[in-house]
Amino acid sequence: MKAMQDILTQPAFNGFRGKRITPAPEITSDRELADYVRATADTDYHPSGTCKMGSDDQAVVDSQLRVHGIDGLRVVDASVMPTIVSGNLNAPTQMIAERAADYLLGKPPLSPEHPHFHFEDHSTT
Repeated sequence: MKAMQDILTQPAFNGFRGKRITPAPEITSDRELADYVRATADTDYHPSGTCKMGSDDQAVVDSQLRVHGIDGLRVVDASVMPTIVSGNLNAPTQMIAERAADYLLGKPPLSPEHPHFHFEDHSTT
């Protein structure tokens, strides 16, 4: 926080900087800044990848999203994704939920599809 404050008070930012609002200008000590961060820190991002899938000691769920050691409990959200996707998590999370519903209903996985793509050649050679 102090490094950010030092950077933002440089003359190059004079035309862009307004009155300091948060943290309040009177909060200056390391302890006060640490307390402020603890009280106000939050994320606007989409957490994912926090419940490892697998069979090792570090895994939380198995391949059917069942929590190890707790009967009847599954994790059906973005936390079972091994890495975050490059877009919004909504659609892939819905697909995880669809697959979990199939597990609960005893439906087999869908057959793989192998679509064929046809591209027109628009080269000018």
